[in-house]
Formats: sequence, C-alpha cells, structure tokens
Amino acid sequence: MFTLKQLEVFISLAYKQKVIDVAMEFQLSQSAISMSIKELESIIGEKLFERIGKRLTLNERGVLFLELITPQVDALRKIYANFSSQKIEGNLRLCASATIANYLIPKYINKYNETHQNVKFSLKSTNTNDAIKLIKDGTYDIGFIEDRCNDEMLICKKIASDELVVVVANSELAKVKEHFIDTLASMQWIMREVGSGTRSTFLNTISPENINIYMEFDRTETIKNFLKLSPNYISCLPRISVEQELKDGSLFELPIRGYDFKRDFILIMRKEKKNSMLANDFMKFILH
Repeated sequence: MFTLKQLEVFISLAYKQKVIDVAMEFQLSQSAISMSIKELESIIGEKLFERIGKRLTLNERGVLFLELITPQVDALRKIYANFSSQKIEGNLRLCASATIANYLIPKYINKYNETHQNVKFSLKSTNTNDAIKLIKDGTYDIGFIEDRCNDEMLICKKIASDELVVVVANSELAKVKEHFIDTLASMQWIMREVGSGTRSTFLNTISPENINIYMEFDRTETIKNFLKLSPNYISCLPRISVEQELKDGSLFELPIRGYDFKRDFILIMRKEKKNSMLANDFMKFILH
C-alpha cells in the first residue's frame, strides 16, 4: 500500500514537473524523490509519468490518478492538522450515577461548551456499580459516582459533596423537630435499586437498623412522584434532587437524630487508560 508521503510527492511532481524542485520542497535528495515515484508506480502496477526533455508530465493514467487522490489527500491533511494541533475538540463519553447525571453534569457540560464549542458529549445515566464497570471495561472515558471508591484499577477524585435527606409528603410528621430512625422503620420506604450509591450510603449509615423497603425504583423522579401520592410513603434522597420540592412544600424533610448522611461525588477514570488532550482538559475543568 502506498503512503501519504508518496502521494504528496506525486502530487507535487505532477504540478512542478521537475524532480529538483520537488526535492527542494521536501528537503530530500533528487534520488529519494525518484525512488518514491518508482515505488508508487510499482505498487500501482503502471507508469504515471512520461519524460519530455527535462520535465516529467503525467500520462493519461497519471491524470486520472491525480484526480482520484487529490481530494483524499486533502482530507487526510485536514485530519492530521486537527489531531496534531492544540485544539480541544472531539467526542467525550461520560457515564454517571443518576443524581449526578440529572443535576450536575448538564451544568458542567453547558459551562464547558461556552469556551469549547467543538466538543460533543454522550452521557449515560446509570447507577454507581454499573458506572464503575463501564469505566473499567473502557466503554466510557470518564465516570461519576456517588459513593466511596477503593478500586485499584481506578483513579478516584472528589468533585463535590452532597447530603442525603429523609423526605415525606406528610406535613404532620414534618412538625416533629427530630425523629428516631426506629420510629420510622415500619413506614413504607421507597428506595433506589441495589447498586445505587444513594441506597448504599443510607443503608450502610443506619445499619444495623432494619427498615421496611416497600418498593424499589431506578429513578429518583419516580420515587418523588410516589411520595406525593401517599403520606405513608417515605424515602431517603439526595438533597440536590429535592431542593425544589422542599422549597415549594410538596415534600418535607425529616431530621434524623444521631445520623449524618453526607457523602461525596467522585470522578473516576481507568488508571491504565492513556487519556486524550480533551479528556484531560475536561477533567481539570471539573476538578477546578
């Protein structure tokens, strides 16, 4: 197969018609230019030039070959220029646990695109366990999770802090200044699915208390909608996800005595992955 350099030499000689002029352009010897053309013709299996005096001019096959390869070489030059330049552009694949995907990542992407219009993003919303798997198998470039991460295969960096809050639509319960978790344990708890960072943080914190997990859903919005349907439903959700509901009075926070449900949001990347300039730049933007 011929090389890009051979094609560039061919195109230059097609227009300049003198080996010496092409040799000066590429800063090579005349014999090197002649050898490049001979190798190209050998690969193709036919002559592309004919000699007229001191000039080399294209024959009919050379003219056709020039027409076919010129747009392709131009396209390859543009690709090379883009990848060798210092521009930050391309496609970045993100995966994030649901809370971060819904309430943080849109703000990050919007802010980043204000100065990087040529960057495109794909975002998968999942749970913490699955986000870790997607980063470890290389399916996504950068991940965001809601729980501690001690995996030796991953780089883990804190990007923000959050707090979980116990919430209900029962305004009477909200009048109590402070609750004991055991007095609420028999209520109908609606929790995120197994593998969710929100679920594991809450249950690990209250352990060994047992609560009545009545239903499980993989979407915070679904849980909020169920809470509003009955005063008997109760849940523990990220504060960032219920700020509006707490403000408009459709949900109420129940302070729990003796428990602190704080946790961190974590950026994760695979240690052995060689990051692109874009991935490194976006990571620095998030961390700062």
